[in-house]
Amino acid sequence: MRGTAAVRVGQAGAAGALIASGIGIGAYNTGWVALGVSIPLVIAGLAVTPRASRSSELDVFAHAAHPELVPVRVDALTRSSLATDDLQPTLVTATISPPNDTAYQARWITSMSRAHFRSLADDPVTTLLPDQLPPREVDRTPAFDDHPGKWAVIYPVVTVLTTLAVLFGVGDRWHIAIAGPAPAAQHTSHGPRSKAMDLNARRDGMIRSITTQFGPAAANNLLDMRLTGSGSDYGTVFDPTNGDATIVYINNAGDPFATPSPRVLRKDSTFAATDITSADLTAIVGKMAKQLDSAGRISKLDTLEIKRSGPGAPVILSGRFGGKTIDALPNGTVGEIFDPADFAVSFEKAREALALAGIAPSDRVLTNFEIRGTHRATPIAHAGELQTNGGVLLDFHTGDRSGHVIVAPGDLPQVIEKSYFATRQRFSFDDISQQVFESVRTQAMARGGLDPYEREAVEIWLTDREIDANRLAIRIEMAGVAAASGTYSLGGEFLAPGAT
Repeated sequence: MRGTAAVRVGQAGAAGALIASGIGIGAYNTGWVALGVSIPLVIAGLAVTPRASRSSELDVFAHAAHPELVPVRVDALTRSSLATDDLQPTLVTATISPPNDTAYQARWITSMSRAHFRSLADDPVTTLLPDQLPPREVDRTPAFDDHPGKWAVIYPVVTVLTTLAVLFGVGDRWHIAIAGPAPAAQHTSHGPRSKAMDLNARRDGMIRSITTQFGPAAANNLLDMRLTGSGSDYGTVFDPTNGDATIVYINNAGDPFATPSPRVLRKDSTFAATDITSADLTAIVGKMAKQLDSAGRISKLDTLEIKRSGPGAPVILSGRFGGKTIDALPNGTVGEIFDPADFAVSFEKAREALALAGIAPSDRVLTNFEIRGTHRATPIAHAGELQTNGGVLLDFHTGDRSGHVIVAPGDLPQVIEKSYFATRQRFSFDDISQQVFESVRTQAMARGGLDPYEREAVEIWLTDREIDANRLAIRIEMAGVAAASGTYSLGGEFLAPGAT
């Protein structure tokens, strides 16, 4: 790279650093800091950004004084007339006579001053340094529109890449601590060296920040709290006087920032700080991680979110680990990771979940019982509550109440009351046999010619279909293989191919 280009690449990098500093400081500080520091930095960065022009990348023609000078006779000069600057692109046609070598004629474009142009016009004999000689052979005749060429793109690319690298490399540490009583107190208690990574301490710190900014009553109007594995924390507080919500963000340095939230929620979605202050978040996340470890999953916490699962619903702690989420209650109850394709486990989970809904195994109130595995080849037999995460589903209708009971891996059992009119034939949990379900799966695998590992890619359900001549029956689909789909009696006898 020529010296000129190297200098301009350095300028482009410096410009990117200045622009990044301006953006970072402006984003993480108050408005007056942005006006006083951020905007000047951005303007300075734009000012030093190199701008490629028609002559910016051309070597400037100059007479040389060197013992190894090469004689040159200029045959023609064509000076650009598109500008009135002293230095302009100039096409030079000359005969080069290197010592102890064959002379050759060459054409090249250089940046030439008026004085040099007149001098060569009067006396065409001059000299050049060996490293300034144009090549003997060129692919094409140079033209005035050849420049700035690729550098017109390279300079801004360097500036943009440097801006992004500096901006995101520094992250959320752009905040400038301004000397004063309030900020000094914040840094004393939450400085980079003293901010605890302990989840309980971070929860307590968020509650303190919220009550400091909005008053003690704000602790009774929390909408959610989110503690991230990177150390940044978020909390949303509800204002019951006008329905507004505000997000409080605490960065890695322990500095709180507040910003309005666009969310529209009501008082029944809030919870009180006392609902979660007694919870041992560190121990709960430890239980979550232990389950994931035993299941061979990623057990590093990305985010722990605390909120009600719905208006008036219980407060739920949701831990996200990679692509898997595990729920828990503040009392330490953690959703269990299990394999729904293990029918013995699924039947036990279903029995326990029915008890939560106040339904006895002998009550003839069920209208659907479904198990869906979590294997990646598991087909989606129909849209429903299990199509994303798999698990166990029971639909019930008692006459005066109806709804679903859902148990999904990592989730807490849910009883969802939902009014609907059921005309389907009802059955009890005692009418269902795990052994029959196992037999149906074995038959389906044989009919579909499935491999042993595909036994986990199963969706099986027992329900009544009024449009089906078989009505109340067991239906199964496996691994997306059509031949494995079928309809079976409650005793496990094959009735018909297909499950829909």
